[in-house]
Amino acid sequence: MEGGAEKKRKRGNKKKKKDFECDGKEEGCHGRSVEVSGNVMGLFSEFAFIGSGSSSGGTGHASSMRPSIKIFEKKEEAQKKKRKVSPRLTAAQMRDVAYLRRRPNNRWIPPKSPHELLQEGHYHDLWRILVICMLLNCTSGGQVRPILNDFFTLCPDAKTTTKVAQTEIAQLTHSLGFKNTRAEKIKLLSQSYLKEGWTHVTFLPGVGK
Repeated sequence: MEGGAEKKRKRGNKKKKKDFECDGKEEGCHGRSVEVSGNVMGLFSEFAFIGSGSSSGGTGHASSMRPSIKIFEKKEEAQKKKRKVSPRLTAAQMRDVAYLRRRPNNRWIPPKSPHELLQEGHYHDLWRILVICMLLNCTSGGQVRPILNDFFTLCPDAKTTTKVAQTEIAQLTHSLGFKNTRAEKIKLLSQSYLKEGWTHVTFLPGVGK
């Protein structure tokens, strides 16, 4: 019995090898038998299984690959979103001509904006524009607008602001959040603004992107 089983096994192996023999007539064939490993066969059978699931027949593998491509694209987009954008300007950006210190003889009047920006009514004073931007940080124009007149009554310019107590500024801006941080940065900005050592507004404390 054992001998018969062994013969059947050998006969089956010969049959499998014969399936992969080439007669030399096919394109790219060299007329010799080719042995295919189990791993390669498993790969082909898996690929054929994926293709057979399609209702369109032979081209099923292409359509079945589309969902995997979409999944890959979604993962790539998610990774891009996770990448944090630097909160700081580069050295080249900080020295951009757009951020140069305004000259005393500059009489340029900016055009009117349809968005009614809070900075528009104070374009004549660069310090005020920077302060308004600080007040707008992590808040909205609707929150800043009601306190703006009171703020500039208390702190009309940089020199006066350096003499105003930080607690007074914090109390006035408490509705915007981060009142102590805002008050501290506005004081530091005003002190540095009065000095002659800066050439670009990006070099002043509290001024970032």
